[in-house]
Amino acid sequence: MNKKWIISIIIVIILGLALGIAFAIFAENMRKTENTNVLSEKELAINNNEFNSVLEENKVVETSTSEGKISPNAVIIKKIYYKSCDHLIRKVEDIDEDLVNKTEEDIKLKYPEWEIESFSSNQVILYKTSNENCGEHYFVQEHNGVIGIYITDVYGVKTLKEDTEIATQYLPEEDIKKLEAGVEIIGKTKLIEFLEDFE
Repeated sequence: MNKKWIISIIIVIILGLALGIAFAIFAENMRKTENTNVLSEKELAINNNEFNSVLEENKVVETSTSEGKISPNAVIIKKIYYKSCDHLIRKVEDIDEDLVNKTEEDIKLKYPEWEIESFSSNQVILYKTSNENCGEHYFVQEHNGVIGIYITDVYGVKTLKEDTEIATQYLPEEDIKKLEAGVEIIGKTKLIEFLEDFE
């Protein structure tokens, strides 16, 4: 007999044994699943009620095993509503190291003037109201040959915050006229976008 035929017969026998073992394991698993009880939602509710009545009879008190604590990668969101200008400003900050593993009660102690709107291990949302202006009312105007940024208060009084390095002499005539009259802008993001148009 040729060696190739002998090797082929041995491989066929090994494959046959492997398939037979796999089929036996599959059949055993199927038999186990047939014996498993599957409960309907109604049966689960009944069983849950029975469990609760056993707890009441034995006067067992359920407790939480872990109190919510702040994780190191959590964020704190501070929302302030400014009544005078009717703006809501939202600031997102990383949690301070001294607040890691602290509870909601610890947050209340650290921020007594804030209301806790939401508390979880990954995010804390604080809220408060203020009678003041939000501080993001800007007035952009030509000042000493450059674009000046002014802050406007509740009463409309402008205070120079800073001068930019953008010279007005190189701007188109239309933009120069606009800046001589002044442009009111609300919000830091809109201010940055406005100034980027001139750079």
